[in-house]
Amino acid sequence: PTSRVRASTSSTTARRRVVAASTPRPAAAAVAIAEPADAEPAPAAAAPETGAVNFWKDALPANDAIDKQILKLFIPAMLNFLIIPLVGAVDVFWVGRMGSAVALAAQGAANQVFQSAFWIISFVPSIIAPVVAKAAASGDTEEVQRATGEAIFVASLVGLFGMLLLTFMQDRALSIVGITPGSPTATQAGPYIGWRALTFIPAIISTVGFAAFRGTLDVTTPMKITLVSQCINLVLDPILIFGAGTLKAMGVAGAAMATSASEVTAAGLYLSTMLKRNIITLKSLFCVPSWANIGKLMVGGAAVQLRSIAQNITFIAVMRAILTMDSTGTSAAAHTVSAQMFQLGLIAVLALSTLASILIPQRLNAANKSEGGVWEAKKVADRLLIWGFLLGCFLGCLQAAALPALQFFTPLQNVQEMAKMPVLIGAVQMPLNGLVFVAEGLMQGHQAFMRLAGGMFVSTTLMIGALKIWGTTVEGVWCCFFVFNVSRLFFGLKHHFFDGPLAIAKLRGGSAEARAAPVDAKTAAEDVAAGFETASNKVASAFDSAAAELDAVFTTAGLIPDDESDGKGALRRALRTP
Repeated sequence: PTSRVRASTSSTTARRRVVAASTPRPAAAAVAIAEPADAEPAPAAAAPETGAVNFWKDALPANDAIDKQILKLFIPAMLNFLIIPLVGAVDVFWVGRMGSAVALAAQGAANQVFQSAFWIISFVPSIIAPVVAKAAASGDTEEVQRATGEAIFVASLVGLFGMLLLTFMQDRALSIVGITPGSPTATQAGPYIGWRALTFIPAIISTVGFAAFRGTLDVTTPMKITLVSQCINLVLDPILIFGAGTLKAMGVAGAAMATSASEVTAAGLYLSTMLKRNIITLKSLFCVPSWANIGKLMVGGAAVQLRSIAQNITFIAVMRAILTMDSTGTSAAAHTVSAQMFQLGLIAVLALSTLASILIPQRLNAANKSEGGVWEAKKVADRLLIWGFLLGCFLGCLQAAALPALQFFTPLQNVQEMAKMPVLIGAVQMPLNGLVFVAEGLMQGHQAFMRLAGGMFVSTTLMIGALKIWGTTVEGVWCCFFVFNVSRLFFGLKHHFFDGPLAIAKLRGGSAEARAAPVDAKTAAEDVAAGFETASNKVASAFDSAAAELDAVFTTAGLIPDDESDGKGALRRALRTP
């Protein structure tokens, strides 16, 4: 009897679905399953467009899915970014062990020239990360391969230009930061620039690889690649700077050679790993992009370059002001040490900024709409801003407490004393930097590169003006960064809160337009079909429950549904099956 009941119930469900499917849709849509009279009505979900969203509450960390994803991505991203300045700090440490303020100043100035040239020219990684994030979020593997392959191709051409530029224009490049050709500083800075220029192409390929992995929300693999490649730098630094056995000491140039070796290693690891992970293929890697696609990269790249030019004008102006303060190199050495300590903390907020640039396009283009959309992107963006501020506060306290570590960067007492105040000024600026970097990362996620460039040009203009007023001392130069960063923050928050895609007014206006917009026939048909299916399932479920209860009653009473002796068999069968 039990098996008969189960089989009857199963076949009943199937028959009811067939009957329901043959029912005219208007009639089916009218079917409703009533709730028990004493049941509490289900609370209606607050619709974002009604203004029921508490933006401040959503912005605060709550250890929810958003916070867990941020932490999951942030920690390896931070470690990846942290490895490079840590190794840079080791470079400064070993060059500082030479006991020469001129050597330390030469390494700091030459490194600034290379970094400025590199980030002005290497615009491709900033553009490709949001593109890859968008394609990866929608599951388009071919688009990921195409975009990454074309980015590597264009980046290699740009890297070749950068290599030739720094190789044949060393003196002119160094003169931008105030180094006079033929001076003791220029003598040591020249070879450093020459060696670093040779690895311009591997360095830019590594940044494209990092951007591609970041776009797929994989920040662990780049961390491992960076760790392996930078270990080579750590091992080679003391050997090449001071010599070993028959290998003669190379001084400042040895530091550049060690860094160049690590760049070549990183580029090789990125290419091989991307091939294994199917992020690129040999075909996409060697496929020459169409002029249309190159044009798109160049248009976006123009805005990125304008921003990089403006930003690096600031850094070069700062280095020039520092180098012209005294001829002994003491001010430049103090600034180099202070900047190195500052960058160790700044790298953490930079990691958070890169997360902002990929999480926003990922949320906006998520294949699973329940995890994406503009309102979800808004919540993530606000949360990242709060995380940036809190992280900045923590890092500022940590940097202030690390003042005694200055002795590990240089044994020169006068340099240590001069570096103390800039380190403290940088610590106070950390919370501001946390907000600035995240706000600009959000703009990159929206690919608002032209707005970033415009804001950076205004901020650079204000910074140069501040340097003319207060840039006569190392402390004054560091105070000028307040002007620079407050201006950047203004443009970043203006875009986020007032005129960007996630501005509250635009979100609510867009929701109102969506409600008022006419529904096309296809959408209406899909809505009716979905409603019909839901109603049919509810009806079938209700009949199944009733049939099971009746079967139990019949079994308890010892009645057989097919028994006609009492004349009620037909009624029982009608109640059991349609």
